[in-house]
Amino acid sequence: MKKSSPSTSKKIERAGKALHDEIGPLLSAAGLRLQLLRMDFPETAERVREVTESLDQAIDRIREISRELNSSPFSEKSGSRAAKREYN
Repeated sequence: MKKSSPSTSKKIERAGKALHDEIGPLLSAAGLRLQLLRMDFPETAERVREVTESLDQAIDRIREISRELNSSPFSEKSGSRAAKREYN
């Protein structure tokens, strides 16, 4: 398995954490604001639903990518978890 430098590993972990902790909530907040818009302007319901579905897909993908980055073989945490599993 390819070993990365601590610097690269930390950058990958930070990117995964930023996606999960910063970008995900921003997208969720945008979805909530769209729902408020729909309630204030019922005639927008269909368009809001379409955009909300796209946001939900983006949020799901952000979660997947975040999980992949945080369980990456380049992640120090992942490496130590894998090592513990291998030797236990």
